[in-house]
Amino acid sequence: MRKYLFVLYALLVIGILCPDVVAQNRKRPPLPDWVFEKPERSNRTFYYHVERATGETETEARNNAYTQAFMQVALKLGIPLNTEDISEAVASGTNVRLLSQRFTIPMNVACYCSRPNDEFGGWTYWLLCQIPEVGYADNARFDDFNECYKHERYDQRQRDSNTRAIVASTFIPGLGQMLKGHGGSGTAFLLSEIVLFGGGTACYFMGQEQVKTMKAVGTSYEDYKSAKNMKITYDIAMYTAFGLGAVLHIGNMVHAWVVKDKHLPQNISFAPAIIPTNELLQPSYAYGAGVQIKF
Repeated sequence: MRKYLFVLYALLVIGILCPDVVAQNRKRPPLPDWVFEKPERSNRTFYYHVERATGETETEARNNAYTQAFMQVALKLGIPLNTEDISEAVASGTNVRLLSQRFTIPMNVACYCSRPNDEFGGWTYWLLCQIPEVGYADNARFDDFNECYKHERYDQRQRDSNTRAIVASTFIPGLGQMLKGHGGSGTAFLLSEIVLFGGGTACYFMGQEQVKTMKAVGTSYEDYKSAKNMKITYDIAMYTAFGLGAVLHIGNMVHAWVVKDKHLPQNISFAPAIIPTNELLQPSYAYGAGVQIKF
């Protein structure tokens, strides 16, 4: 009895907590792609830089991010500036373009986003900047566009890719997987469907040949009985092949929708990792592999 009460209590707790967790995840959208992977620049006069800063409030985190970004440009271009002066100017709420003109710092803010830090408290602020390359401080050709919706566009591209893949695989099995860059699985689905439906079609025509034998004039009883048994065997093989082909076709469409598109940014990536130790006199390094997961 106690076991059942414990199970009911656990289910009750899960039922109470799960909606709250789902609601929190819905309220907080995922971080945009540029936080993990900087966009490609359109020309060589500038490069993208992602600045990350924290603060007790969102405003403080924002001011810290802008201050660090301005200092990054100043150091890059060799412009002598005081961090306190920049911090005061940023905190005053002056427009970024006006601050750039005031400090003669050419910088274009493409996007920004912020999230509350649930683990340590406070806020984290990300800033996507376009910074001129050395030698192009006065004539950098920045892209005047907003990257804030890159994640949404990525999601839309993923949905469009899934729709295109499932439509393609509906008419030609495996084509959707091939369009997503999975040539091996696409070829396997295509060949399997050819074998099953081709074999089922062959069994149908061979069964029709047995029907002709059964209806032929002068066919003996033994030949008639043998042709009938062969017809039943071919029918069973035909229906089995067509049934398996239909099931495989449904699985092919589901797989075409679910499988990741290799032409789009992936959510999980692996890279070599070098981790230094805290020893000052005799520093050493640990080598391994790191994983990056986008949420």
